[in-house]
Amino acid sequence: MATALCLASLRVTADPWIPDAGAGYLEAMARQYVATRAFPPTSFSTATTAASEQRDLMYRATGVHGIGNGLSIEYDLRAGHLEKYRIKHGTAVVNSASGQEDQEVGLNYGLRQRARFADSIAFNYVVPTGSTHSIPALGTGQAAVEPDYQLGVDWRRMTATLKVGPRMFIDGGAAQMRLDMGVGVELLHRMEITGTLFVVRTVHLRSPLTAAEAAENYDLLRPGVKLKYRLNAHFRPFLAYERDVAGKAIHAGRRVSAGLAYEY
Repeated sequence: MATALCLASLRVTADPWIPDAGAGYLEAMARQYVATRAFPPTSFSTATTAASEQRDLMYRATGVHGIGNGLSIEYDLRAGHLEKYRIKHGTAVVNSASGQEDQEVGLNYGLRQRARFADSIAFNYVVPTGSTHSIPALGTGQAAVEPDYQLGVDWRRMTATLKVGPRMFIDGGAAQMRLDMGVGVELLHRMEITGTLFVVRTVHLRSPLTAAEAAENYDLLRPGVKLKYRLNAHFRPFLAYERDVAGKAIHAGRRVSAGLAYEY
């Protein structure tokens, strides 16, 4: 399983290599999101129009922890500060909110765990700690389940990962299909660059949705790039940039992240 932990340095969006019991991988980061434009409300498109400004500073910890017998625990923990700016009667109006956002935890089971190929199945649960009632809202505020299939391929100095599966909201208001991809290349002895792609499309939507369910309607295409430097066997600082290039009824923005990855 030492091979799996070495490969983890290139993984971004999936964890098909299951670490040994007590071993794992953690990324802690701060992420700044800024958007001043929005995608059209009626169709999935790359076109955008001017919109209210939105800024979101998020603190996030994601990782995987091995528990033995081919199993690992996945988690995605979030808190942040969200601000929305709009002009009303010629005056800038600012609404802000701080606190926890929705958290995601799950169990991942390794299927084929080889040195150059691995896949797994996972079952995640979105814990609705975010708020839909504050203005602006943090998180979706709705419970959801997310079964995923994950796979990874390692070839020489490259690693490719895939994570795909639905997110189904417990209230039955919506279901989404989500896909995360990452292709990492080791540029130098200590430097790695990874291209990422995130796609989500709403495949079922109950109409009409209440205000609390509005965030369940989620359609977005977001590519990105991540640069990571290996300090030693355990620590890797990184920078990442992502941009929303297509979507529907959602802000079109860009995200910059800085953080530290830790293998143990």
